[in-house]
Amino acid sequence: MTEHDPRWLYRQVIDAMVVSCAGAGQVSAERVRVGVWNANADSDTDANQVTMNTLLAALPPEHRQALATLFAEEFASGVYNALQVLTAADMQPFHEGYDGDPSDDFLGRLDGWSWPESS
Repeated sequence: MTEHDPRWLYRQVIDAMVVSCAGAGQVSAERVRVGVWNANADSDTDANQVTMNTLLAALPPEHRQALATLFAEEFASGVYNALQVLTAADMQPFHEGYDGDPSDDFLGRLDGWSWPESS
């Protein structure tokens, strides 16, 4: 499949969304895992971030891991919901998926599903 195929852009965007779940989608989760939300937080200007640092520091590692998993899942959920909106608006190239809606293709790709050989 090449960029001249109408489904090429669709696949590229879905795959970029999957990659973002492993990259940018892990930033908050990693902060939670290590127990520091913002090492540079200042109580005068970033009171909520200081509070988050205090909260995370008080949690045992297994609780931080559970919370980190939730943060990562919420990022992926946001991508899923955005795809639902794009599909409902009949936005190209998100008007249809291969295996259900584009949001279903996204979930499949997150789980390691391979794209079909032909569109």
